[in-house]
Amino acid sequence: MKKYAVIGRGTVGCMSALQMKLNFPNTKVEWHYDPTIKPQAVGEGTTLTLPHLLNKALGFSGKDFNLVDAYVKTGIFKRGWSATEEEFLHDFPTPSTAIHFNANKMQDYIYGRLKDHVDLFEHNVSPDEIDADYIIDCSGRPKDYNQHSQSAYIPVNAVHVNQCYWDAPKFSHTLTIARPYGWVFGIPLQNRCSVGYLYNSDINTLEEVKEDIKAIFSDFGLTPSKETNSFGFKNYSKNRNFTDRLASNGNSSFFLEPLEAMSFGMANHVLDNAMNCIQGIMSTEQANMEYVGLIRNVERIIMLHYFAGSKYNTPFWDYARERGERCMETGKYDKAFCDMIEHAYPAGTFGRAPEVIVDSGKASMDFLHLSNLWWSPSFAQNLDGLGIRDRLEDVLGINSALEEVA
Repeated sequence: MKKYAVIGRGTVGCMSALQMKLNFPNTKVEWHYDPTIKPQAVGEGTTLTLPHLLNKALGFSGKDFNLVDAYVKTGIFKRGWSATEEEFLHDFPTPSTAIHFNANKMQDYIYGRLKDHVDLFEHNVSPDEIDADYIIDCSGRPKDYNQHSQSAYIPVNAVHVNQCYWDAPKFSHTLTIARPYGWVFGIPLQNRCSVGYLYNSDINTLEEVKEDIKAIFSDFGLTPSKETNSFGFKNYSKNRNFTDRLASNGNSSFFLEPLEAMSFGMANHVLDNAMNCIQGIMSTEQANMEYVGLIRNVERIIMLHYFAGSKYNTPFWDYARERGERCMETGKYDKAFCDMIEHAYPAGTFGRAPEVIVDSGKASMDFLHLSNLWWSPSFAQNLDGLGIRDRLEDVLGINSALEEVA
């Protein structure tokens, strides 16, 4: 009998163990983790990926929200991006919603449902020490980055997080607010809102950020508690993510800043391709090629926002805009990215299906993966909401087909 293993008990480790057992119910699955390593207690927001997996595997639904402090996520509210100072909501297609949740409680929930169906090992272990046919390594951030590449574009490298307690949620969307030194997220849970300020510690100080974040508390009627957390981070991805018996996932594989909550979609993509490799549907080389394409496109989606800029003229935004422009320049050499921008139709555009396929009638794998990250109306909402459609099309050297179906 084949034997598979997962390392790590963070959120992606839990996802991976759950997916592994779901795909191979009659196979021996080992789950290795170090109970002394505690994940950071920051609320999280998902795309549609995680709720779908939880429902499929565990029957998770609204009745379980209280177990993980969950609250619905109707979209991502954006304010202050681009010089227009307009605000807009990047929402999900009706009737779909994602969720905001307490990361620690979600991990405990999945662990509790899964622990009797896998073999548990509580220890600190490396993949080389595990006797298994295939391993998914979710052991967390690497001790060094010798096997990883750093992002050449993402301009933030530090975060200051505040927990703001409330009696009931005041909004159902993730906040994504541009500020002078970076941007602020707000993640509403049942009993609190997690508010984090992303910035560049080489440009601005923590003291400046702590003072500026007060404007968010005032604007959204939030009362900060004494629970805060501040730390730096790197934006990176693994050079070779898949081998014949190993796939890295979560922070062991990648970390790109949380703008647009892409991490769950990325983790699920890695999981899907790990399952494909195990079953012989996909080669290791193909999985690695698709991984590189995934990272590249996630980074471009993030950098669209910095390409748009903000209403602030500060050293941070000078730096971020320049990086956004350089990143978008690389898009002109990526047909999948250009096709998606050219065919970014708003939902309800008559004569066009939301999942537009390129003119050849057969989409490339890169194009399909890009549409799985953001489907066509998501691109449309953000190109128009950020006010960058015309400028980006000029950079990419394409002409929008929107007028053809107006």
